[in-house]
Amino acid sequence: MSESIPEILENQLKLYLGEAVPTHAVSDIHAALELSEILEAKGFSFQLKDLCPKSPNETQWRGIFIKDGEKFSADDPQSSVAVCKAAVDALASQWVNGLPE
Repeated sequence: MSESIPEILENQLKLYLGEAVPTHAVSDIHAALELSEILEAKGFSFQLKDLCPKSPNETQWRGIFIKDGEKFSADDPQSSVAVCKAAVDALASQWVNGLPE
């Protein structure tokens, strides 16, 4: 049985951050915002944008991390997933040859 996207994201976050990953960050926006604070402590700036602010029945969110002029963003209907996807990309950029810089 293959892993779901939330499980994959959670495993990737644990790879990069270990036990520092907030519990349920992929499914809970409050935990995802805690995750953004961890990345901000590592020098990233963070934004979360509502891409459908006037739609009564559609949701689409963009999580954005920026560091040293490089932008890492991801879109998803679920805000916490958008934050986690962008966080994984941002954290992956800090690794060289499988090790953190």
